[in-house]
Amino acid sequence: MSNPAPFGQRPPALRVLDASVPATPILAGRVLLHEHSRFIPRQRNAIDNDLGGVVMTGDNAETRAFKLRTEAGFTGTMLIDSAPYTTHTATEDEPFLLPQDQMFATLDDTLGFQKAAGASAALTPTGYIAPGASKPLKAVIRAAQRIERVDTVVTVPVDVTWLSNERVGQLIAACQRINQPKALVLVGQFDPLQHAKVIPANLRRVISEAEGMMLLRTDLAALDAMVHGALCAGIGVTSSVRHSVAPGERAKVSKPNGPVYPSILMPELMCFKGAESLANRYANAEPATCPCEVCNGRGLDRFYKTDSETRVEAEDHNILIWSTWVGEMAGYEVGPKRKTWWQEKCAAAINRYPLENQRIGLSTKRGFQPPPPLSAWATLPAS
Repeated sequence: MSNPAPFGQRPPALRVLDASVPATPILAGRVLLHEHSRFIPRQRNAIDNDLGGVVMTGDNAETRAFKLRTEAGFTGTMLIDSAPYTTHTATEDEPFLLPQDQMFATLDDTLGFQKAAGASAALTPTGYIAPGASKPLKAVIRAAQRIERVDTVVTVPVDVTWLSNERVGQLIAACQRINQPKALVLVGQFDPLQHAKVIPANLRRVISEAEGMMLLRTDLAALDAMVHGALCAGIGVTSSVRHSVAPGERAKVSKPNGPVYPSILMPELMCFKGAESLANRYANAEPATCPCEVCNGRGLDRFYKTDSETRVEAEDHNILIWSTWVGEMAGYEVGPKRKTWWQEKCAAAINRYPLENQRIGLSTKRGFQPPPPLSAWATLPAS
């Protein structure tokens, strides 16, 4: 785990955010951006401070978060997720990963360090909960029940197989026994929601049947979760923080030794596509364009570059697009109207796929194909 910022260097404006300030009202209704801590933190003008915020994720997350507060001047809502579930598997005896370089380290110290670094609420350092690992999951419940702070969110990083029909009931029951807000993180290669057909529907069950659920480190599934009653959600700025893999595994990629290009959120199709994929599909046709402030009507094929400036521009485009949808969603009351809006929006996107393929002269096989989760959101019952 990373070294925390000293208590004496807390941003003065945040000293009121101590353990007695509840996490729930601070986080309610927000969709947060997961920033990766390997990059120098900076202000994101695309973030809506009323409906958004930041989750600083990865190694040295506390240090980066502290710099985002003190050097970049960020004053919005922020969480710190050092992602212990990427290196530590939860056990019955050690459900949480506490600092290894500190003698007699306690959970309370770890939570306090996050607040000292500028976090608006604290995330428990929960380890990865492996497939069917019932005893570690119960240990997380017991540990959570001993937490007296009200500023805490209990992180629940589970293997995606916990959303199978056989296991989802047990996961829901476990989350119902935790009084604090719960931050669900789905662990699996590529897009966890595509591991089985039942996962999107079962994820909705978890969100709707357990009070105070959050879904972090994901993609547009964050919006589906919010529509179905999530307290808060988070979308990764890059594919590496839109999902997680189990300890000891390396994330699989289509071209492991090739250059890394940005992933682009396509507004009309409601999906993320790699810049190389877009460049290939639009090689002999006019590219799809975007009216956001970053793109200003330019084509989405222009991100086929590996420099940092292009990466940041692509990220800002993505944030602006999904933030616009968050704003639209906030205009509907939680319940049937919001669910109908989302289902109709997803269905409209599905209908655009054949039209876009026809426009650029590509077959369904060679052209754009709807991601299975998007198809599920468009067709699953709204209630």
